[in-house]
Amino acid sequence: MAIKNTGVSAVSVGTLLEQKLRIPEYQRPYRWSPATALQLLDDLSDAQARSNDVPYVLGAVILHEQDGWLDVVDGQQRLLTLRMLFAVLKPDNLQLDGHGEVDTPVLRVWRTLRHRLASLAAPEKARLHNFIRTRCQLVRVVTDDVDEAFRVFDSQNYRGKPLAPHDLLKAHHLREMRSESTEIQAAVVKTWESTPDEALNRLFSIFLYRIARWSRGESAPGFSVHDIGMFKGIARKGALAPFERYHLAAQAATPLLMAWVAPGASDERDAARSRFQLDAPLVAGRPFFEMVSFMLEELATLEREAKQHAGPFDNSRSRYRYVYELFAAALLYYTNKFGNNGLPQARNKLFAWAYALRLEMARVQFASIDNRARGKDDAAASPFVLMRNAVTGQAIQRLTVREPVPYHAEHEKELRTFIQPTSTP
Repeated sequence: MAIKNTGVSAVSVGTLLEQKLRIPEYQRPYRWSPATALQLLDDLSDAQARSNDVPYVLGAVILHEQDGWLDVVDGQQRLLTLRMLFAVLKPDNLQLDGHGEVDTPVLRVWRTLRHRLASLAAPEKARLHNFIRTRCQLVRVVTDDVDEAFRVFDSQNYRGKPLAPHDLLKAHHLREMRSESTEIQAAVVKTWESTPDEALNRLFSIFLYRIARWSRGESAPGFSVHDIGMFKGIARKGALAPFERYHLAAQAATPLLMAWVAPGASDERDAARSRFQLDAPLVAGRPFFEMVSFMLEELATLEREAKQHAGPFDNSRSRYRYVYELFAAALLYYTNKFGNNGLPQARNKLFAWAYALRLEMARVQFASIDNRARGKDDAAASPFVLMRNAVTGQAIQRLTVREPVPYHAEHEKELRTFIQPTSTP
């Protein structure tokens, strides 16, 4: 059911907090920092100081109505912070100061707000409390269709901060888990939220997105919300095309087939690689989250090996950042398709191919590695394009690695010596 006119309304903060609000299991934990909470408090104090007849609007909250409750789809950070503000300004039964409790974001914000407002006299606290409760408003968006709620969430942002692409992917794949139990959904969210945003962003923007584009010979200018379609996967609903049925069956059957393989012929890592092929469609829902967990572990392992191989030329120095990322992405794609067979030789070849660019140019920028990775001038010179169409890892040995012409005689002499033994095709 689409949102009706009656489903969108402006309500006071006090009215909304008195309703039957509930934080669903799939929501991320409270993550606001004390600085963010204090910014909200400062905004409210400034609004009170210039108070006029116009209500102060704090943005929108998106609510999914079910079982007599209003599940908070978007806006929980603001609502919980406002609830803590109310408790500080007009003490009630909300008590967060315990002995021996773990230091959590909620406790840090609670203590910060209490400290900031401690100097206010009781009448001033009462006036600020009344202003927030009666003169501040939120736009309340209510629907009984969870898909509609998440569609609004996907396009919603607060204080000009856009949602990260991986946040939208999380919301999309959680929607595809509607048939899963609440416990499974909660476990998936807990695992996802335990991963820093920086790691998720790096996995998608530096590796998965670039590999998907480069292997097709396409430029990878930057992962954005407009590119998340490539990771939405195949949903188990409606009429499925033959290729969708094939990939659903293949991924479902892979764990069972691997169990029949003779011991020692493979391992769990290769089983996961088989299930989560980087150039094959994803399966929407829980498999997406399982893929992300595996790829984070896989990337961590490969990067430890890549940095050992790169030695002093890893990404710890900014001038090697782009060529290192090129090298690491190629390694991830290689092992995903061919496992560890022939990996030492492939690693040498891919290192020489990626780092030769550092010798050829005084300054390496993203456009340089983008052109090299997709084979702009010569598709045969792109390991990504080559591997996409290859059936064995031996194909990487056909990769053309030109003898790099140094920018000038003294340019990167140490690196030139380092890759010399592996620079021939």
